[in-house]
Amino acid sequence: MLELKVTNGNVFIPGAGFFQTQVGVKDGKIVMLGADLPEAVRTIDANGKTVMPGAIDPHIHLGIFNDFALECESETRAALAGGITTVGVFMGGAESYLPQLGSLIDIVNSKTSVDLFFHLSIFTPDQMAEMEQYYKQFGVTSFKFYMAGVRGVFPGVSDGFIYEGFKKVAAMGDRATACVHCEDQSLLDVAFDKVCRETPEGTLCDWANAHPNMAEEEAIMRAYYLAQKAGNRLYIVHISTKEGADRFARLCTEGDCRAFGETTSAYLSVDKKDDIGLFAKMLPPLRGATDVDGLWERVRDNTLSSFGTDNVSMNRAIKQAEKGMLGAMPGYPILQTHLPAILTEGYHKRGVSLETILTKATANPARIFGLYPQKGTIAVGSDADIVVLDLKKERTVKSEELFSYGDFSLYEGKTLTGWPEVVIKGGRVAYENGGIFIEPGAGSYLKRTL
Repeated sequence: MLELKVTNGNVFIPGAGFFQTQVGVKDGKIVMLGADLPEAVRTIDANGKTVMPGAIDPHIHLGIFNDFALECESETRAALAGGITTVGVFMGGAESYLPQLGSLIDIVNSKTSVDLFFHLSIFTPDQMAEMEQYYKQFGVTSFKFYMAGVRGVFPGVSDGFIYEGFKKVAAMGDRATACVHCEDQSLLDVAFDKVCRETPEGTLCDWANAHPNMAEEEAIMRAYYLAQKAGNRLYIVHISTKEGADRFARLCTEGDCRAFGETTSAYLSVDKKDDIGLFAKMLPPLRGATDVDGLWERVRDNTLSSFGTDNVSMNRAIKQAEKGMLGAMPGYPILQTHLPAILTEGYHKRGVSLETILTKATANPARIFGLYPQKGTIAVGSDADIVVLDLKKERTVKSEELFSYGDFSLYEGKTLTGWPEVVIKGGRVAYENGGIFIEPGAGSYLKRTL
């Protein structure tokens, strides 16, 4: 007997399309697809709904402004309620990760409600020398390089350093990936100083002026060139500008680098003139309406491969938006609204195909980061991470009704259309009718292989 089956839904299988089929689950795995499956302990009737693989958010941050364990617990529950069943967490710092990762993984396995993997930021020669050990001991296969740093927090690294890191990634094999934050530091420095002189108490628009669009475009060119020379797989994180996305499109057409581009739900749905104001301060900043439109065009033509959130959880007390453009902290909690925001802006408002959106939210990040077909698809043998999605469901966002400890949202008071009705995690009904029915620790750390 099956433990669970999902019936009557419009089942999305990335790369194949939509099917009227039943999904059978046992022992945490999808074990059957087809009509008239055997009886199950529980049957979920998905009549009129879309049945999709659990979404994968390959780009979040945990533990920056609060305790890692606290955020691992609360924010992965927010992710789960938003239909995200796997997350990739970027970790940073100037120390060796070798003494840290074991205890961090223990916290993940005891606190997370979704499955989780790490990307490690490389800032020092010692960290670079340990990259192979990070893989051998902890299954980390993706590494991040910052072309520009954050003032007062950490510096960017030089192109020479990045090139050496890229060569190490290339030597690890075809499934290792270098992730890059692309902004040119010198262009940022000049623009930042000018904005600080002229509008030190500035708005979200002024904050965008401190990070000119061309700084992203120029850095994307350099990152692509370095990856061509080194021979590594390249993943450009959080592309935020039309210029950056357009340049990336041309590079991919003309060049031979194995490159992937990511944008985020925030850059696809909120612009710098939004009433949310400095609660939306971020690095890189939110851009203009033209950039939002330009990014969607590059989603539509498949230049951009995946969606992340760049989630940085915090509450109002940490955000300090009242301290103005320079005093407000960068970041926002966004996990639970990620998929609804993309569906609202892309599918409902712009007519981007559902297949395009769901593929970039599921199978593409799974393939890029070495998790496919365990994750990112509905297939026999895959993990039973399944979302029953109500594309017509409208919900007005109220931060107090979300599972994040954050007490504000980019979408506060806005109506988003397209929300999970049921989320199945590892074969168990984890979220239904607004409630979570699994305990922290139901998720686990994902050790990847090359």
